[in-house]
Amino acid sequence: MDYEKHYNMLIERGRNRMLNEYTEKHHIVPKCLGGTDDKENLVSLTPEEHYLAHLLLVKMYPKCSPLVNAAVIMTSHNTSYRVNNKLYGWLRRRASLAAKERIAVNGHPRGFLGKKHDEDKIDQLTAGIRKHSLDKRIEVYAYELDGSFYKKFDSIIECADHLRTNPSNVKYTADGKYKHCKKKQLRYEYSENIEPYVKPKSPKRTRSKEHCENISKAKKGKKMPEGWAEQHSEAMKNYHKRKKEIKALTGYSRVGRNNV
Repeated sequence: MDYEKHYNMLIERGRNRMLNEYTEKHHIVPKCLGGTDDKENLVSLTPEEHYLAHLLLVKMYPKCSPLVNAAVIMTSHNTSYRVNNKLYGWLRRRASLAAKERIAVNGHPRGFLGKKHDEDKIDQLTAGIRKHSLDKRIEVYAYELDGSFYKKFDSIIECADHLRTNPSNVKYTADGKYKHCKKKQLRYEYSENIEPYVKPKSPKRTRSKEHCENISKAKKGKKMPEGWAEQHSEAMKNYHKRKKEIKALTGYSRVGRNNV
């Protein structure tokens, strides 16, 4: 059987008519084979014809797995028997009618179908869209960490694509919230050179003078101050006691700073 001939005849019949009943959109050239959503590539078919069209496509391209999967979905059912085109058409029409009845009673699930914004809301939405579109065209200048000029970008998105990051990181860096992004300093205004980035030093842990003297005496073999050993021993006893209590209550033996 010439499956392609029958498929083309089915498509031509769908193109050369007007139906006032339930129909379904069908891609003449499937998207998995390079088809598009253009009007010229769409045709309105009845559910039975839509079902038959997909079966013919599987016959024409038996090795195309997306087409096979689409046909399997259309023929699937929760019982052991196979769905035919008549049953498929009845199910689709009944589902469409049920959806219309549900919307008539409960309203559209999106909540705004068929309604219109007032003038103030339209102006507000328009201003937001314009601001968002302008943000995309803001020029961004990138600099190395040493302050030398690197490159100019015509938009935040272009800079984000080049640095392989998201636009939010670019914007926050240019605004000054972040110091650098992907090892690049970013600015909205051009300058030949900017101040080099200096990595902040982490604060060193400081010890009291008395603590340092105690450690120094211990290293030299001298005696510690009177009462120091007893205080340390008492602290360790309290630590292990608390450790056993926590393990009995929670099953964990780790003692945090707040638990001692």
